[in-house]
Amino acid sequence: MALVGALCRRCMTLVGPGGIRTLSSETVQSRSEHEKEVLKFDALSSSWWRDDKDPLYLMNSVRIPLLKSLARQIDFPDPQILDVGCGGGYLAEELAKQGFDVTAIDPSEEMIRIASNHANKFPGDLDLRYQAATVEEVTEQFDMVVSSEVVEHVPCVATFVSQCAGRVRPGGGLMFTTINRTVASWLFAIMLAENVAGLVPPGTHEYHKLVPPHTLTGAIADCGFDVVKVVGLNFNPLTRQWGTSSDLSINYAVTAIKRDLEDIEDEYDS
Repeated sequence: MALVGALCRRCMTLVGPGGIRTLSSETVQSRSEHEKEVLKFDALSSSWWRDDKDPLYLMNSVRIPLLKSLARQIDFPDPQILDVGCGGGYLAEELAKQGFDVTAIDPSEEMIRIASNHANKFPGDLDLRYQAATVEEVTEQFDMVVSSEVVEHVPCVATFVSQCAGRVRPGGGLMFTTINRTVASWLFAIMLAENVAGLVPPGTHEYHKLVPPHTLTGAIADCGFDVVKVVGLNFNPLTRQWGTSSDLSINYAVTAIKRDLEDIEDEYDS
């Protein structure tokens, strides 16, 4: 089989269906960037569950339907879901309340403490487990993996996507939500949302780390997935409501389904 995959020139890592191969010591710098991101979000931890008007919390109104739609397209009854980079638990807790079996991970022990404490306030029994871990530390596979508003914070998009993809069972589903790198996203997601309206804490996003759709879908396809949907996620700050559209200029979501390894090998052998 020919060598296939995506080369991330930022950390010199080759990723693809066969796994991850580090090509240089520049990954040390990537780990340093990762640690800085964890510390940054630790400092913002007090903002979680402060009220129900947080745009990230309100995003559940579009994230949950997208995940339910993806669940219907895969051949796994009662799918087990891994939430990568769960933060304070907005998405993981709601998925569990909707009846899903959820494992949620985050590298920040402080975030996991906040998420666990809030989930413990819920009187019902939730199939929800929190763990302070990175995705590469997870050894098992799941029917679905979701990583929402995380990929724009990682040192290497291709490596992170490959690590998430590797935790999906063949035939399972994968979903990312993130922010495009456009003039509109700089204006609305950073300048206005962070520095003017205060919808998001200042410094949350860095423009050069934002991820164009073709970069994300390309990395997903290189890991042996068929992209199912790419859809825009639009937030109205006046009504504080999210909706979906064909406009990918700011927030967007990607869903995909993992092909069997045999199908991937046949494709590249032909």
